[in-house]
Amino acid sequence: MDTQKTGAFIARLRKDKGLTQSALAEKLGLSNKAVSKWENGDSMPDIATLPELAKCLGVTVDELLNGEKSEQAKIKVEEVANEKNLINIFNICFAVSAFCCSFGALLGGFTEIYSTLNFRILFYNHWEIIFAAVSFFAIVIGNLIFCIAAIRLNVIYDKINILRLSYKKGIILAFLSYVFVALFLVRIIDRYLWLPISEFIGFFILTAIAVAISVIAVKKIDKRLDNYDKKQ
Repeated sequence: MDTQKTGAFIARLRKDKGLTQSALAEKLGLSNKAVSKWENGDSMPDIATLPELAKCLGVTVDELLNGEKSEQAKIKVEEVANEKNLINIFNICFAVSAFCCSFGALLGGFTEIYSTLNFRILFYNHWEIIFAAVSFFAIVIGNLIFCIAAIRLNVIYDKINILRLSYKKGIILAFLSYVFVALFLVRIIDRYLWLPISEFIGFFILTAIAVAISVIAVKKIDKRLDNYDKKQ
């Protein structure tokens, strides 16, 4: 047993916990001189103190005596760090996806509304073609980024937890994407199949259907997650 190594280990763990020698000693019901002697390698904690000291420092007694964390503990720390990084990346990707889809919805939505009110022929103006293409591209890229980020989570999560983290965000992106797609679809149907109602009424009908489907989907997913949690 290396008292110097164990002492340095105790000192490092204490500092990581944000404790002073006096604070740690108070938790253990000892004097700060005792803690100082441990950290300097002049003495070792007695057998009665070791379990409580290990608990305060967040390690096992064996790790405390060996003066280092076990390989299993190191792996766990790396996994936690990796998990945080992946979650941060996932949230950043969602923000980028939301921006792309919002941009596509606004540009495409205004383009289709303006074209519907001013042009009776589909793609009558070349600007409509350009704006529609840019909107479609932004929406596709936004959803693709989100899907890749969600799939990437399988490194640390199973399918249920990936679903738990991503399904609400996915519905938000679906609605943002829906605006341009629905307006464009209604305009195409009206031009080539002829709608007995206006394009805007058709759009609101499609919106009502989309909302109903989304509500049903959310309820089913929530129910599935609840059932899964009850089984655990």
